[in-house]
Amino acid sequence: MKKIGILGGMSPEASIKYYRLFVDLAKEKESYGNYPELIIYNLNFEDFCNPVSSDRHEEVIELLQTKLKAIENAGADFALMASNTPHMYYSDLKEDIPIPLLSIVKATADAASERELQKVGLLGTNFTMNSNFYPEELLNHGIKTVIPNEQDRDYVHHKIMNELVGGDFREGTRKKLTELIRKLKKEENIDGVVLGCTELPLILSEEEVGVPVLDTTRIHVEAALEFASR
Repeated sequence: MKKIGILGGMSPEASIKYYRLFVDLAKEKESYGNYPELIIYNLNFEDFCNPVSSDRHEEVIELLQTKLKAIENAGADFALMASNTPHMYYSDLKEDIPIPLLSIVKATADAASERELQKVGLLGTNFTMNSNFYPEELLNHGIKTVIPNEQDRDYVHHKIMNELVGGDFREGTRKKLTELIRKLKKEENIDGVVLGCTELPLILSEEEVGVPVLDTTRIHVEAALEFASR
């Protein structure tokens, strides 16, 4: 099995979930004790968040390039970024390192297509919801993307950045996020929702929101395990 490199820390809560999922899914798919080899680089969240929030994109790209190369030098056969937001730089990054960089966006679009979804809502940070990288990849599969209105986008972004990334999971936030998804279903007739932030699956579930949920964290880990086994 190939060695998997994980660039985490964006946020640490999601990185912990990635590790847990790799172990749990390996138990389901392989003989007991046959776990994948993982190389984890947990970068400082502020080092990533501050330049992203200030639109210092070249600085962010340089940071991510450096950390991904460190993962490569540590012996990983391929890498993945344990977060949706840095995939806004995916096209710049994938050409810069010799090892493959497994995209959470492509894996999610593939999963949405397999589930025969046609119109999905997208929740995530404002960086993700206001960017084209998800809508473009989903459209390659004939799937339309709907994002919340500006007020709701700001709410989702605020809760992610000020609660979820710090491991603060509040019942009121869960209920409000569930209401936002149900509103998209009612007003936009979505038939699924992309949890386009790796912290969102930590607080939301398919049973609660009432539409098929694309858990980007789980989808990414499943894709990585499949790729590692080839």
